[in-house]
Amino acid sequence: MDRDKIISTLQQIRDLADESLSNLNDSTRPERPVKKSPALPHNSKVIDIDFGKPLRPFVKQYAKGLSGPKKFVLLLSRLAGGDVKKEVGIEEVKKHWNKMKAKSLLGLDFNTFYPTRAGENDWVETKKKGIYNLRPSWKDIFKS
Repeated sequence: MDRDKIISTLQQIRDLADESLSNLNDSTRPERPVKKSPALPHNSKVIDIDFGKPLRPFVKQYAKGLSGPKKFVLLLSRLAGGDVKKEVGIEEVKKHWNKMKAKSLLGLDFNTFYPTRAGENDWVETKKKGIYNLRPSWKDIFKS
C-alpha cells in the first residue's frame, strides 16, 4: 500500500468515528441516572468526644474501626485532652499504648510508622524529636 492510500483510509476511519460519536451524542435515548455518593461518608459526622472519660473506656469507645495511625492520634488526643497546643512525649504514648494492646482496645503493638503516617496526614506534628501535638485537623481520623 502506498502512503497516499494509507492516509486516505485513515481519514475515512476518522470521519466514520467522528460521525458515530456525533450520532451517539445526539441520540434521544434518556440518560441513566447516576447514583451519587453522599458528600460525606456515613461515619464522618461530628463526634462529641468526652475527654473526661477514663483512658481505657475512652479508647474502647472511640478506637473501633480505626487504623494504627488513627489509633495513635486518638490516644494522643486523649493524653492531650484535645488541646492542639499541648505537647505529649512519644514515650508517654507508648507507655499507655502498651497497657491497651488487648484485642478489644488497641489490638496492635505500637509501631513508629504510626506517628509518621499521622504526621503525613496532618493529624499531628512534631516540633521537637519525640514530642507530638495535635493539628487542628486531627478529628479527620473519624472520617472514612
